[in-house]
Amino acid sequence: MTKHSVGGVSTSYERKNRRVDVPAINVTFQDATYQTLDWGLGGFRIDDFKTPMKKDEEFTLDGIGPADEGEVLAVRIPCRAMRRNGFMLSCSFTALSSEAYDILEALMLRRKKFLEKLRRAQIETNP
Repeated sequence: MTKHSVGGVSTSYERKNRRVDVPAINVTFQDATYQTLDWGLGGFRIDDFKTPMKKDEEFTLDGIGPADEGEVLAVRIPCRAMRRNGFMLSCSFTALSSEAYDILEALMLRRKKFLEKLRRAQIETNP
């Protein structure tokens, strides 16, 4: 379990994977695209989510990609809604395929050439 400080008081939280806020990424699901507030290999958090969704509700991401480019790579990632606070939604990835892991790692490390190679491969297989 990891500790963080809130108002000078050390409290525990259960996040296994570190989340980053930069670079922001786009995630697509339920026919909409959202820019993340923070994300990591364990999940993501978005704001301005106005669609009804309850805690523990499962859904599937259709794509992820760099927020600065506006395009997403088609990849299906099963997810679960973990917390809802107004229009803010925190979600966890319930399983990551090797392709999804590679894309997330490339986004985190800002490996643009690798992402471009994946994008070209997807275009060639799905013209």
